[in-house]
Parts: sequence; structure tokens; C-alpha cells
Amino acid sequence: MSTDEIIVNQKTIISNQEKIQSNQEKLDRMLSNQERIIANQAAILDNQAKLDSVMENQKRIIANQEQILSRLS
Repeated sequence: MSTDEIIVNQKTIISNQEKIQSNQEKLDRMLSNQERIIANQAAILDNQAKLDSVMENQKRIIANQEQILSRLS
């Protein structure tokens, strides 16, 4: 293998290492984004449970109001 071939191969190796590093950084960002997505999904589920509770309370309030109105009439 000639010196020129070795230099070309080394340049190729360096280029590939730079691509690997770039891809690793992209993967790191993607994993970080996924962690945030999962945290957001958990918060959404928690908020949905709270909303469900509010809706149930509203149904009870409406039922109570209907009872009061029926007693008044």
C-alpha cells in the first residue's frame, strides 16, 4: 500500500468518525426529546384524570341542582 493510499484511507476514516460523531449527537438529541415526550405524556394522563374527576363533580353538581329545582317547583 502506497503512502498516498494510506493518506486517503486515513482521511476516509476521519470522515467516517466525524459522521459517527454527528449521528451520535443526533441520537442523543432524539433520546432527550423522547424523554421529554414521555414526561409530557405522563403529565397529559395526569391532567386527563383530573379532568375526568372535574367532569364527575360537575355531573353531581348538576344532579344536585336538578333536585333542588324539582323541590322548589
